[in-house]
Amino acid sequence: MSLARSTPRPWGGGIGLVAVLIAYSALSAGVSAQTVGKRYELADLKALEGSFVALAEDVRPSVVAIRTYYAREPQHHEDPRIVIPVSQGSGFVIDPDGLIATNRHVLEDANSFAVILHTGQRYEATIQQADHRSDLAVLRIDAQDLKPVTWGKQADVRINQWSFACGNPFGLANDDGNTSITYGVVSALGRQMTDQLAVDRNMQYYGNLIETSSAISPGNSGGPLFNINGEVIGVVTAIATGSPVSEGHGYAIPADENTRRILETLADGKEVRYGFMGVVVVDVEPPQSRRVAHSQAHRGARITAINPADGPAAKAGLKRNDIIIAINGQPVESADHLVRLVGFSPAGTKIETTHLRRNVKRKTEVILADREEMLGVAAPE
Repeated sequence: MSLARSTPRPWGGGIGLVAVLIAYSALSAGVSAQTVGKRYELADLKALEGSFVALAEDVRPSVVAIRTYYAREPQHHEDPRIVIPVSQGSGFVIDPDGLIATNRHVLEDANSFAVILHTGQRYEATIQQADHRSDLAVLRIDAQDLKPVTWGKQADVRINQWSFACGNPFGLANDDGNTSITYGVVSALGRQMTDQLAVDRNMQYYGNLIETSSAISPGNSGGPLFNINGEVIGVVTAIATGSPVSEGHGYAIPADENTRRILETLADGKEVRYGFMGVVVVDVEPPQSRRVAHSQAHRGARITAINPADGPAAKAGLKRNDIIIAINGQPVESADHLVRLVGFSPAGTKIETTHLRRNVKRKTEVILADREEMLGVAAPE
């Protein structure tokens, strides 16, 4: 598992693939299964192809290539300035006046940045703000009248719907901004990849990711994942690989309300602040799951540690082995779900937790602390 570290494998299948595409298109449009079995004409293929072509033409003006450098200033006035290329990535326009969203890891180890538009125009960029935990960042360039992306509704994203990744694989768009676009499907939702991707799981969070079969390669990080309507449903971030080629599993940060709120905060030049409860949690094991199910709740999250000893959870009276099954009445589906519910609540928020202790349902109020302020005190949830 790595952050967009693989090589794409070409689609194969010839006529068989075409049949699958047509059948899928028909089913997506609400055509009955019996109708799918009939013979399709060339016009049907051209209609499907035309929709793909139109989508690419519509979205590519909103996608940019990003080139990063490390610029070393001369020690003496007569020495030349040394500029060392570091990496390349992708981004997309979120404001017509020059704001570009990307992954934070695209900008690592660099102090000089260039953004290349689809027209080939090249701009020096500055970091408006970046957030380590979400792996998101916003760049600013001195440009106007750019075409921002359109956001999709995360609630409408479904497994096996079309997905399109657009970006700068292998730095191919570094010179002219001619970004590449690949297609596939949404393979799965809600993937938890923090343990596989995070250098420090206490500092970084890669949960609730979209898995996609759209080909993703080095350089695609930070680019958008579109649905068939040309709306952004994710930020391309990583690819699973144990070999030099793509294994067909890419991952994108979902473009849900939380992600969009983070990008808006970064666009304003502000730091993102996360709520902190002070617990270490894991998914509930199967025997406990049955007890939780018997309580007419979702699976919940079991507390394995209270950290720190005087943190919000400790002050509220929560204890090790308590199973949190709801926050403010919303069922907790898993440990990752609890992390999201807590993390995206502002510090100072008073939340009501419903939890099981020895199969007895209890409720208590927890006043969340600020994650950044607590980082030096604890290894956060």
